[in-house]
Amino acid sequence: MKAQIKKETNTGFGVLVTDNNSVEHKIGVQFDGHVDGHLSDDYPDDPDDRTRAGNEHVNQARRFAKYWVYRQRGYDTLAGWQNPDRITVAATALMALDQPTVDSSLGDFDQQLQSLYGDVEPAVEIPNGVDPSSAVYLYDLYLGMDDEDISAYADLITDLSVDDLTDVSDAEFDALPSHAEGLFIESTAGPHIKWDTTGDGQYRTEWTDQPDTDRDPDARIELLAFEPDSITELKRQVVRNLLCQVRDCYLTMGIAPPEQFRLLGHGRHDASTWYVHNDLYDPYYDPDAEVDTWFEEHTPENAHEHTAGTQPVDPAY
Repeated sequence: MKAQIKKETNTGFGVLVTDNNSVEHKIGVQFDGHVDGHLSDDYPDDPDDRTRAGNEHVNQARRFAKYWVYRQRGYDTLAGWQNPDRITVAATALMALDQPTVDSSLGDFDQQLQSLYGDVEPAVEIPNGVDPSSAVYLYDLYLGMDDEDISAYADLITDLSVDDLTDVSDAEFDALPSHAEGLFIESTAGPHIKWDTTGDGQYRTEWTDQPDTDRDPDARIELLAFEPDSITELKRQVVRNLLCQVRDCYLTMGIAPPEQFRLLGHGRHDASTWYVHNDLYDPYYDPDAEVDTWFEEHTPENAHEHTAGTQPVDPAY
Protein backbone atom coordinates (compact mmCIF):
# COMPACT_ATOMS: atom_id res chain seq x y z
CA MET A 1 0.00 0.00 0.00
CA LYS A 2 1.14 3.50 -0.84
CA ALA A 3 -0.66 6.78 -0.37
CA GLN A 4 -0.16 10.45 -1.10
CA ILE A 5 -2.35 13.35 -0.08
CA LYS A 6 -2.66 15.14 -3.39
CA LYS A 7 -5.25 17.82 -2.68
CA GLU A 8 -6.78 19.67 0.27
CA THR A 9 -10.18 21.39 0.06
CA ASN A 10 -12.45 23.10 2.57
CA THR A 11 -14.14 19.76 3.30
CA GLY A 12 -11.32 17.21 3.18
CA PHE A 13 -8.56 15.65 1.11
CA GLY A 14 -7.92 13.94 -2.19
CA VAL A 15 -5.78 10.87 -1.60
CA LEU A 16 -3.99 8.79 -4.25
CA VAL A 17 -3.67 5.18 -3.06
CA THR A 18 -1.77 2.42 -4.84
CA ASP A 19 -3.15 -0.87 -3.58
CA ASN A 20 -1.40 -4.22 -3.11
CA ASN A 21 -2.44 -5.18 -6.62
CA SER A 22 -0.51 -2.14 -7.99
CA VAL A 23 -3.75 -0.40 -8.93
CA GLU A 24 -4.24 3.34 -8.33
CA HIS A 25 -7.29 4.80 -6.60
CA LYS A 26 -8.31 8.45 -6.32
CA ILE A 27 -10.25 8.72 -3.06
CA GLY A 28 -11.92 11.74 -1.48
CA VAL A 29 -11.84 11.65 2.33
CA GLN A 30 -13.74 14.30 4.25
CA PHE A 31 -12.53 15.62 7.61
CA ASP A 32 -15.00 13.35 9.43
CA GLY A 33 -13.86 10.25 7.51
CA HIS A 34 -16.72 10.09 5.03
CA VAL A 35 -15.55 8.93 1.59
CA ASP A 36 -17.18 11.28 -0.90
CA GLY A 37 -15.48 10.03 -4.06
CA HIS A 38 -13.60 6.98 -5.35
CA LEU A 39 -12.24 6.49 -8.86
CA SER A 40 -10.19 3.58 -10.18
CA ASP A 41 -9.82 2.61 -13.82
CA ASP A 42 -8.88 -1.01 -13.13
CA TYR A 43 -11.93 -2.16 -11.15
CA PRO A 44 -15.58 -2.00 -12.25
CA ASP A 45 -17.61 0.74 -10.56
CA ASP A 46 -20.37 -1.72 -9.63
CA PRO A 47 -19.28 -4.00 -6.74
CA ASP A 48 -21.39 -6.79 -8.24
CA ASP A 49 -19.16 -6.74 -11.33
CA ARG A 50 -15.92 -7.15 -9.35
CA THR A 51 -14.34 -10.35 -8.17
CA ARG A 52 -14.28 -11.00 -4.42
CA ALA A 53 -10.58 -10.13 -4.38
CA GLY A 54 -11.26 -6.98 -6.41
CA ASN A 55 -13.88 -5.83 -3.93
CA GLU A 56 -11.48 -6.37 -1.05
CA HIS A 57 -8.69 -4.44 -2.79
CA VAL A 58 -11.14 -1.54 -3.23
CA ASN A 59 -12.21 -1.73 0.42
CA GLN A 60 -8.61 -1.92 1.63
CA ALA A 61 -7.79 1.19 -0.39
CA ARG A 62 -10.67 3.13 1.19
CA ARG A 63 -9.70 2.05 4.69
CA PHE A 64 -6.08 2.95 4.06
CA ALA A 65 -6.96 6.36 2.63
CA LYS A 66 -8.90 7.27 5.80
CA TYR A 67 -6.09 5.93 7.98
CA TRP A 68 -3.49 7.90 6.02
CA VAL A 69 -5.38 11.16 6.55
CA TYR A 70 -5.55 10.36 10.27
CA ARG A 71 -1.80 9.65 10.45
CA GLN A 72 -0.66 12.48 8.19
CA ARG A 73 -3.12 15.21 9.12
CA GLY A 74 -4.48 14.22 12.53
CA TYR A 75 -8.17 14.34 11.58
CA ASP A 76 -10.53 11.92 13.32
CA THR A 77 -11.35 10.01 10.12
CA LEU A 78 -11.62 6.57 11.74
CA ALA A 79 -14.53 5.34 13.84
CA GLY A 80 -13.31 5.08 17.43
CA TRP A 81 -13.71 1.33 17.59
CA GLN A 82 -11.80 0.95 14.29
CA ASN A 83 -8.88 3.18 15.30
CA PRO A 84 -5.83 1.10 16.32
CA ASP A 85 -4.56 3.85 18.65
CA ARG A 86 -7.79 4.09 20.59
CA ILE A 87 -8.11 0.31 20.87
CA THR A 88 -4.50 -0.01 22.07
CA VAL A 89 -4.99 2.60 24.78
CA ALA A 90 -8.31 1.04 25.85
CA ALA A 91 -6.63 -2.37 26.20
CA THR A 92 -3.87 -0.93 28.33
CA ALA A 93 -6.28 1.12 30.42
CA LEU A 94 -8.22 -2.05 31.22
CA MET A 95 -5.06 -3.98 32.00
CA ALA A 96 -3.92 -1.33 34.48
CA LEU A 97 -7.20 -1.20 36.44
CA ASP A 98 -7.21 -2.36 40.05
CA GLN A 99 -9.60 -5.14 41.07
CA PRO A 100 -12.49 -3.01 42.40
CA THR A 101 -12.46 -0.93 39.21
CA VAL A 102 -12.36 -4.06 37.06
CA ASP A 103 -15.40 -5.37 38.95
CA SER A 104 -17.35 -2.20 38.27
CA SER A 105 -16.14 -1.81 34.67
CA LEU A 106 -16.63 -5.40 33.49
CA GLY A 107 -19.21 -6.66 36.00
CA ASP A 108 -22.18 -6.64 33.60
CA PHE A 109 -20.14 -8.32 30.90
CA ASP A 110 -18.96 -11.02 33.31
CA GLN A 111 -22.54 -11.57 34.49
CA GLN A 112 -23.75 -11.96 30.91
CA LEU A 113 -21.14 -14.61 30.11
CA GLN A 114 -21.62 -16.46 33.41
CA SER A 115 -25.37 -16.64 32.75
CA LEU A 116 -24.68 -18.83 29.70
CA TYR A 117 -23.30 -21.63 31.85
CA GLY A 118 -24.93 -21.44 35.27
CA ASP A 119 -27.84 -20.24 37.38
CA VAL A 120 -27.06 -16.56 36.92
CA GLU A 121 -29.50 -13.94 35.68
CA PRO A 122 -28.22 -12.35 32.45
CA ALA A 123 -27.47 -8.65 32.46
CA VAL A 124 -29.37 -8.47 29.14
CA GLU A 125 -32.00 -10.94 28.00
CA ILE A 126 -31.09 -13.02 24.95
CA PRO A 127 -33.56 -12.31 22.10
CA ASN A 128 -36.08 -15.03 21.41
CA GLY A 129 -34.84 -17.71 19.04
CA VAL A 130 -31.15 -16.83 19.46
CA ASP A 131 -28.73 -19.61 20.43
CA PRO A 132 -26.66 -18.02 23.24
CA SER A 133 -23.68 -20.26 22.48
CA SER A 134 -23.37 -18.95 18.91
CA ALA A 135 -23.92 -15.24 19.60
CA VAL A 136 -21.25 -12.56 19.73
CA TYR A 137 -21.16 -10.45 22.89
CA LEU A 138 -20.22 -6.78 22.51
CA TYR A 139 -19.20 -4.30 25.18
CA ASP A 140 -18.32 -0.65 24.53
CA LEU A 141 -15.56 1.29 26.28
CA TYR A 142 -15.19 5.06 26.50
CA LEU A 143 -11.87 6.64 27.49
CA GLY A 144 -11.60 9.73 29.66
CA MET A 145 -8.90 11.22 27.42
CA ASP A 146 -8.79 13.74 24.61
CA ASP A 147 -7.69 12.86 21.07
CA GLU A 148 -4.21 14.31 21.40
CA ASP A 149 -3.47 12.34 24.58
CA ILE A 150 -4.75 9.12 23.01
CA SER A 151 -2.32 9.47 20.09
CA ALA A 152 0.59 10.30 22.39
CA TYR A 153 -0.10 7.38 24.73
CA ALA A 154 -0.55 4.99 21.80
CA ASP A 155 2.96 5.82 20.57
CA LEU A 156 4.33 5.10 24.06
CA ILE A 157 2.40 1.86 24.49
CA THR A 158 3.60 0.35 21.22
CA ASP A 159 7.05 0.04 22.82
CA LEU A 160 5.63 -2.68 25.07
CA SER A 161 5.41 -6.32 24.06
CA VAL A 162 2.18 -8.30 23.84
CA ASP A 163 3.29 -10.29 26.89
CA ASP A 164 3.48 -7.06 28.89
CA LEU A 165 -0.12 -6.31 27.98
CA THR A 166 -1.64 -9.77 28.43
CA ASP A 167 0.20 -11.26 31.43
CA VAL A 168 -1.79 -10.28 34.52
CA SER A 169 0.87 -11.19 37.07
CA ASP A 170 3.97 -9.82 35.33
CA ALA A 171 2.73 -6.73 33.52
CA GLU A 172 4.64 -3.59 34.45
CA PHE A 173 3.16 -0.22 33.67
CA ASP A 174 5.75 2.05 35.30
CA ALA A 175 6.39 3.69 31.94
CA LEU A 176 2.73 4.55 31.46
CA PRO A 177 0.73 7.44 32.93
CA SER A 178 -1.15 6.66 36.12
CA HIS A 179 -4.91 6.95 36.58
CA ALA A 180 -4.37 10.35 38.12
CA GLU A 181 -2.77 11.52 34.89
CA GLY A 182 -5.75 10.56 32.78
CA LEU A 183 -5.45 6.94 31.65
CA PHE A 184 -8.79 5.46 32.71
CA ILE A 185 -12.09 4.08 31.50
CA GLU A 186 -14.69 6.84 31.69
CA SER A 187 -17.73 4.63 31.04
CA THR A 188 -18.91 1.36 29.51
CA ALA A 189 -22.01 0.24 27.62
CA GLY A 190 -23.42 -3.20 26.97
CA PRO A 191 -23.57 -6.10 26.73
CA HIS A 192 -24.96 -5.96 23.21
CA ILE A 193 -25.98 -9.20 21.50
CA LYS A 194 -25.04 -9.93 17.86
CA TRP A 195 -26.26 -13.01 16.04
CA ASP A 196 -26.65 -14.56 12.60
CA THR A 197 -30.32 -14.24 11.72
CA THR A 198 -30.34 -16.56 8.70
CA GLY A 199 -27.37 -18.90 9.11
CA ASP A 200 -25.62 -17.42 6.09
CA GLY A 201 -23.88 -14.40 7.58
CA GLN A 202 -26.73 -11.89 7.87
CA TYR A 203 -26.11 -10.43 11.32
CA ARG A 204 -28.31 -8.34 13.57
CA THR A 205 -27.36 -6.59 16.80
CA GLU A 206 -29.61 -5.97 19.80
CA TRP A 207 -28.25 -2.75 21.33
CA THR A 208 -28.66 -1.90 24.99
CA ASP A 209 -28.72 1.62 26.39
CA GLN A 210 -25.70 3.77 25.56
CA PRO A 211 -24.08 6.32 27.89
CA ASP A 212 -25.18 9.91 27.58
CA THR A 213 -22.54 10.72 24.99
CA ASP A 214 -22.47 12.04 21.45
CA ARG A 215 -19.33 10.17 20.44
CA ASP A 216 -18.44 6.70 19.23
CA PRO A 217 -16.97 4.25 21.73
CA ASP A 218 -13.18 4.22 21.84
CA ALA A 219 -13.19 0.42 21.71
CA ARG A 220 -15.76 -2.33 21.32
CA ILE A 221 -15.01 -5.71 22.89
CA GLU A 222 -16.31 -8.59 20.74
CA LEU A 223 -16.19 -11.98 22.46
CA LEU A 224 -17.60 -15.34 21.52
CA ALA A 225 -19.37 -17.30 24.24
CA PHE A 226 -17.03 -18.67 26.91
CA GLU A 227 -17.10 -19.18 30.68
CA PRO A 228 -14.48 -17.07 32.48
CA ASP A 229 -12.89 -18.71 35.51
CA SER A 230 -12.85 -15.30 37.19
CA ILE A 231 -13.26 -11.65 36.31
CA THR A 232 -9.46 -11.49 36.19
CA GLU A 233 -9.53 -14.15 33.46
CA LEU A 234 -12.23 -12.16 31.69
CA LYS A 235 -10.00 -9.09 31.80
CA ARG A 236 -7.14 -11.09 30.29
CA GLN A 237 -9.34 -12.33 27.44
CA VAL A 238 -10.80 -8.87 26.85
CA VAL A 239 -7.33 -7.36 26.57
CA ARG A 240 -6.26 -10.09 24.15
CA ASN A 241 -9.39 -9.56 22.06
CA LEU A 242 -8.64 -5.85 21.81
CA LEU A 243 -5.02 -6.47 20.83
CA CYS A 244 -6.23 -8.83 18.08
CA GLN A 245 -8.55 -6.04 16.96
CA VAL A 246 -5.54 -3.73 16.63
CA ARG A 247 -4.01 -6.40 14.39
CA ASP A 248 -7.23 -6.49 12.35
CA CYS A 249 -7.25 -2.72 11.82
CA TYR A 250 -3.91 -2.95 10.01
CA LEU A 251 -4.47 -6.22 8.13
CA THR A 252 -7.79 -5.10 6.67
CA MET A 253 -6.01 -2.04 5.27
CA GLY A 254 -3.58 -4.39 3.52
CA ILE A 255 -0.57 -3.53 5.69
CA ALA A 256 1.29 -5.31 8.48
CA PRO A 257 0.53 -4.52 12.10
CA PRO A 258 3.46 -3.55 14.34
CA GLU A 259 5.30 -6.71 15.40
CA GLN A 260 3.94 -6.72 18.95
CA PHE A 261 0.41 -7.04 17.55
CA ARG A 262 1.12 -10.03 15.31
CA LEU A 263 -0.79 -12.48 17.46
CA LEU A 264 -3.52 -14.96 16.58
CA GLY A 265 -7.04 -15.21 17.93
CA HIS A 266 -10.49 -13.67 17.60
CA GLY A 267 -10.51 -9.90 17.22
CA ARG A 268 -13.14 -7.96 15.30
CA HIS A 269 -15.98 -10.21 14.19
CA ASP A 270 -16.31 -8.59 10.78
CA ALA A 271 -12.59 -9.08 10.13
CA SER A 272 -12.77 -12.75 11.12
CA THR A 273 -15.56 -13.17 8.59
CA TRP A 274 -13.46 -11.53 5.87
CA TYR A 275 -10.53 -13.83 6.69
CA VAL A 276 -12.76 -16.87 6.25
CA HIS A 277 -14.18 -15.82 2.89
CA ASN A 278 -11.26 -14.07 1.18
CA ASP A 279 -8.08 -15.74 -0.05
CA LEU A 280 -6.12 -12.52 0.45
CA TYR A 281 -5.97 -13.33 4.16
CA ASP A 282 -4.69 -16.10 6.38
CA PRO A 283 -6.86 -17.42 9.28
CA TYR A 284 -5.61 -14.90 11.85
CA TYR A 285 -8.70 -15.56 14.01
CA ASP A 286 -7.51 -19.14 14.71
CA PRO A 287 -5.02 -19.27 17.62
CA ASP A 288 -3.67 -22.59 16.27
CA ALA A 289 -3.28 -21.51 12.65
CA GLU A 290 -0.06 -21.35 10.65
CA VAL A 291 0.19 -17.85 9.23
CA ASP A 292 2.46 -16.91 6.33
CA THR A 293 1.19 -13.46 5.36
CA TRP A 294 1.60 -10.30 7.41
CA PHE A 295 1.80 -7.89 4.39
CA GLU A 296 5.28 -6.61 5.36
CA GLU A 297 6.17 -6.14 1.70
CA HIS A 298 3.16 -3.83 1.26
CA THR A 299 3.75 -1.68 4.35
CA PRO A 300 5.21 1.85 4.04
CA GLU A 301 8.11 2.57 6.38
CA ASN A 302 6.21 5.27 8.26
CA ALA A 303 2.84 3.50 8.27
CA HIS A 304 2.79 3.24 12.07
CA GLU A 305 4.04 6.76 12.82
CA HIS A 306 2.10 9.92 13.61
CA THR A 307 3.45 12.54 11.21
CA ALA A 308 0.55 14.98 11.18
CA GLY A 309 1.13 17.97 8.95
CA THR A 310 4.49 16.87 7.55
CA GLN A 311 3.46 15.54 4.14
CA PRO A 312 3.20 18.32 1.55
CA VAL A 313 0.15 18.53 -0.67
CA ASP A 314 0.80 17.87 -4.36
CA PRO A 315 -1.70 20.01 -6.28
CA ALA A 316 -1.21 18.03 -9.53
CA TYR A 317 -4.16 15.72 -8.89
